[in-house]
Amino acid sequence: MQKKHVAVIDVGSSKITAVVGERGVNKTFIIKGRYAFDYDGFEGGLFFDELKLKQVLFSLSDCLLKGSFGKIDTVYVGVPGDFTKVFIRDSQLSFSKKKKITEDDVNNLFDSAFVMHSAKYTLINRSAIVYELDDFRRLANPVGANSEILSGKLSFIVCSNYFIELVKGILLTAGFSKVECVSSALAQALYLVEPENRDRIAIIADVGYITTTVFIIQGDGILYQNAFSFGGGYITAGLTERFSIPFDVAEKLKRKTNLSCISSGSTFDVLDGENGEYYPINEVKDCVKYSLDQLCENIANSLEQSGYVIPEYVPLYITGGGIPYIRGAKEHLANRLGMAVEVVAPKVPLMDKPIESTVLSLLDLALEQQ
Repeated sequence: MQKKHVAVIDVGSSKITAVVGERGVNKTFIIKGRYAFDYDGFEGGLFFDELKLKQVLFSLSDCLLKGSFGKIDTVYVGVPGDFTKVFIRDSQLSFSKKKKITEDDVNNLFDSAFVMHSAKYTLINRSAIVYELDDFRRLANPVGANSEILSGKLSFIVCSNYFIELVKGILLTAGFSKVECVSSALAQALYLVEPENRDRIAIIADVGYITTTVFIIQGDGILYQNAFSFGGGYITAGLTERFSIPFDVAEKLKRKTNLSCISSGSTFDVLDGENGEYYPINEVKDCVKYSLDQLCENIANSLEQSGYVIPEYVPLYITGGGIPYIRGAKEHLANRLGMAVEVVAPKVPLMDKPIESTVLSLLDLALEQQ
């Protein structure tokens, strides 16, 4: 029997990536095609250049629809945190007598908890933090259990109609029959964090090039989410301003920085074409640390605003392409935040990098929904 394949589009803050893949062995993937295009990104829930966005999405659609993968009717689009909001609701159903819980009962529990009344947002995902039965048993999946009561703490994610109408409209025009918008944060939560860690509580900071999304996870849902303007590009911009150098040179300088090592010399040597340029190591480190301190402040504020008390043993998982490759960044964040910090990435050979987290999480979610 031919394996099912799916197409996903990851809308990042500096590039948009499309992948066609199918399930491999042991939860791995077989990538049939991968395409990526740079664009101007987004901030504050708005795209900087909608015309460029349209051009990129049409180019990606052309690659997907004309590739040698067979027919692709549906494409799954990951919605960044900038365009989504999370709502938590408690819900309960009571039955006339003890009965076996069904899928319909679970759906009714969700339906009774949240009704969308907004011209600005549309519901795209709903999932459970936890379910509880009449004997106070807490379950991840109540279907098949016997109870007179089904209650749950439920998570609902809505997406701005601006994103849906713009992105979905472009992709439908490009030739797809169906476009499914899903939360990138929820996809990462379910794929990157083991269930036993989610059952307690977990925190992820997805640091991109322009924006960062911090979200608190429990069970199969997101408890809290906050997106703010900061990413790896801000560090590059800081180096550009500090040393009055071109952006591409500052990017090379950033990637060469090691905050952990004690340097034997006093300067970096960054090659720009055939010319070698030298920059004071301590000044470069201070500039990078200053930017990372801004990130720490935003993360700390996000966690404080959430209202949730985070146990000391819970680490902060860092992922995305913004900072994990900066050597010593993880340790700097841990010292400033006063908590353990771990870099999380897909456990897939040759793709086990934080920058692959979102697109592979979306691929995993799409394959599960097929």
